[in-house]
Amino acid sequence: MKKGLFAVLLAALAMVAGAQADTLHLRSGQAIGGNFVSATTSQVRFAGSDGQLKTYPLAAVESVEFAVPPPPPPPPPPQPKPTSVMVLAGTNITVRMVDSLSTKTTQTGALFTATLDSSLVANSVIVARKGTTVHGKVIKSENARRLTGKSEMQLELIDIVINGVAHPIQTNGFQEKGKSEGAATAKKVAAGAGLGAAAGAIGGNAGKGAAIGATVGLGASMIKKGQPIEFPSETLLQFSIAQPTTLPVAH
Repeated sequence: MKKGLFAVLLAALAMVAGAQADTLHLRSGQAIGGNFVSATTSQVRFAGSDGQLKTYPLAAVESVEFAVPPPPPPPPPPQPKPTSVMVLAGTNITVRMVDSLSTKTTQTGALFTATLDSSLVANSVIVARKGTTVHGKVIKSENARRLTGKSEMQLELIDIVINGVAHPIQTNGFQEKGKSEGAATAKKVAAGAGLGAAAGAIGGNAGKGAAIGATVGLGASMIKKGQPIEFPSETLLQFSIAQPTTLPVAH
């Protein structure tokens, strides 16, 4: 019987270890309030409400009632997700073009559409996910002119669509310049002049031949011009935020 009671005491102790305000019930009918301390196969150690530690023979103990501890406090609620965040100047935005642009057909002031190629993150918060629509504007579109012309295109982003609403942004302009045909033209003119001079010399008039050669070389170069700048659909372009901007966070 002693071993059975001892086993019950140990099981109860394991379930409510550290509980306060326990009650020791003796076979005499006496109930003692306090704290259960320990038990062996022969005795129970119990601290009364007066703080005095006493030892009771196991045979004198009817049972030990352990107080139910208060439930642990609930975990703190998760931090609410911010509804907006500041995107700092210098933050890079890589976009994938939806529209195609070309200095041959695109006019200055034209608008274009692209999508984020990677999520826009600020302060460890995802502001806009990959694939979000952005809009941009062509600041300058100039196709190469003949002889010395050079193509040039300047772009900037003007807004980003978050939660169905377009929010304005300012970005540093993306600029691309093509190659000029000027150097090639000079070489062609010189070559033409040389050929003309040689032809003139053969004909007995070197000066006249040089003039003829220069004219021929210039005429040939005039039908050439610098290559246009083209951004086909799916082209990746990178911009950076020019001014700190507060944007809502995507749902």
